[in-house]
Amino acid sequence: MSITAVLLVSISAGLHALWNLVGKRHNPSAAFFLVSATCAALLTLPLLFVYRAALSHVPPGVWGLLLATGLCQAIYYVSLAGAYRRGELSVAYPLVRALPVLLIALISLGFGKSFTLPASAGILAVAGGCLLVPLPGFAEFNRRTYLNGGTGLAVLAALGTTGYTLIDSQALAILRNLPAAGISHTGATLLFLALENLVTVLLLSGYVWLAADERRHWRDFRRSEWLAAAGTGALITAAYGLVLIAMSFVANVSYIAAFRQLSIPLGAALGFLVQKEPATPPRLVGIGVLVLGLVLVAAAS
Repeated sequence: MSITAVLLVSISAGLHALWNLVGKRHNPSAAFFLVSATCAALLTLPLLFVYRAALSHVPPGVWGLLLATGLCQAIYYVSLAGAYRRGELSVAYPLVRALPVLLIALISLGFGKSFTLPASAGILAVAGGCLLVPLPGFAEFNRRTYLNGGTGLAVLAALGTTGYTLIDSQALAILRNLPAAGISHTGATLLFLALENLVTVLLLSGYVWLAADERRHWRDFRRSEWLAAAGTGALITAAYGLVLIAMSFVANVSYIAAFRQLSIPLGAALGFLVQKEPATPPRLVGIGVLVLGLVLVAAAS
């Protein structure tokens, strides 16, 4: 992975950990993340004007991919909100971030892509380290540690992450190879980000409207929650925008997905220091294994 990609993804990881902390501290709902997604959409809306000439050149297939990635984003936000309401930041966050690494790697292998031995070891280390993080103690490695509502929602959020990561990569590959559109790779990325934000807001709005609890959350929003949700949206936009740009500097999207896990030790540290969550030995060892995995992936790329 190039130095440019490493730098972009590292900054994105820090922003990602930060917005998850903000969300966790406000006991989030899908309505909270709808405000965040709406803010993100408004921030990127001017890009549609800047690249308006390219809109007519977007092929039908990309519009279909936009709908699919918006659905995955909506699933991610709804599930993440539930996981944070039921569990700790230093537990739910690593699970949501780890599982996509394995899932994307398995899917990539199914499509004939290969990994070097160090990269494969690194991806497995990232996943294995994240499995250690939820453990209260090494002797408590059993199904009950993982089979609960918070963990289930974290897994569902991870599936959403896997979906939109793969779909975004495919859609961007198409947009960046459309000479008729007359825009650069970065321009295609920014245009896609703006469109994706709008589709996500549309689908997430539908869920909030249909769910009675979420409608109540929306009605009961306080000023502090509006501000926190809007700030979260700004951080989300910056964090994922950097990831989309970084995709143009790598040959295999699985490396991006793995290196983004740098946010896990950052998120765990915020959980320990800000949320006062217990820094158990398994969590600390798990974070160490994660860092090792990240180094292996970066060195092998």
